[in-house]
Amino acid sequence: MKSWLIAALIVIFSSGPVSAAGSSSSDSPKDPLVNQAKDLIKVEKYAAAIPVLQQSVAAKADNADAHNLLGFSFRKLGQYDKAQVSYEKALSLNADHKGALEYLGELYLETGRPDDARKMLARLDSVCFWGCDEYNDLKKLIEAAQ
Repeated sequence: MKSWLIAALIVIFSSGPVSAAGSSSSDSPKDPLVNQAKDLIKVEKYAAAIPVLQQSVAAKADNADAHNLLGFSFRKLGQYDKAQVSYEKALSLNADHKGALEYLGELYLETGRPDDARKMLARLDSVCFWGCDEYNDLKKLIEAAQ
């Protein structure tokens, strides 16, 4: 194969929409509530983000990003059961949601379930064909926990 064709394919396959951390769908840019919650999460105001995200999912129940961020906020507050429910809802809406896969893996590590965390890593490996930050981040955490 010609080197110019290989270079073109690399550019095509490595470019794509840029999402916020923990996000892997295009729902959130359309939802001002999710954007508001992201701003709160950035400054670690997880408790304040939760009602905003609950309002978002009440208005649009199929927003996987909102469910993922809701799970993230619950997890950061130590509400693991609620976090897991939110991550699982995000994954039921989008089985390839990179953020939910990573964060559910992190929840599993935080709750003493490393085998389940490795399952999330394997799922991320299949989703992240060219590699991704979510896979790399979870892999580092799993390695550090061993």
